[in-house]
Amino acid sequence: MGQDGCVDTSYLIHIIEEQSCTMTQQPLRGVTSLRFNQDQSCFCCAMETGVRIYNVEPLMEKGHLDHEQVGSMGLVEMLHRSNLLALVGGGSSPKFSEISAVLIWDDAREGKDSKEKLVLEFTFTKPVLSVRMRHDKIVIVLKNRIYVYSFPDNPRKLFEFD
Repeated sequence: MGQDGCVDTSYLIHIIEEQSCTMTQQPLRGVTSLRFNQDQSCFCCAMETGVRIYNVEPLMEKGHLDHEQVGSMGLVEMLHRSNLLALVGGGSSPKFSEISAVLIWDDAREGKDSKEKLVLEFTFTKPVLSVRMRHDKIVIVLKNRIYVYSFPDNPRKLFEFD
């Protein structure tokens, strides 16, 4: 933590890069996004090598989705400390989708195949720039449009802004 009580993200990225190189035995190809959860007790990293989830205090890895499971990721957002992640493909080798879809991954769902853990998909004609979740809504941002859906049960579009 910095002197002002804020987390130094350059330090966090350095730690993530070291762990990724050690775990994959390959050079890191890049962190594409880093997002804290709603209470800032955890953060998740979308990477060329998959997804990594970390606890802040104490700083330690809580889980990961390997490249074999999800491919490279452009964005990831976690819902509080739950088992739900919003994933947006990106990078050099996305497994499930390109940058115009948001996939909801349920890590608690049983299944041997990665596709069985994908529980929802929101598909668009333009690239997804950002995703935010809360317990009852998901907000998806495109370049010229913002969508708000009810979430997670029976999602329906609530609003659409230009």
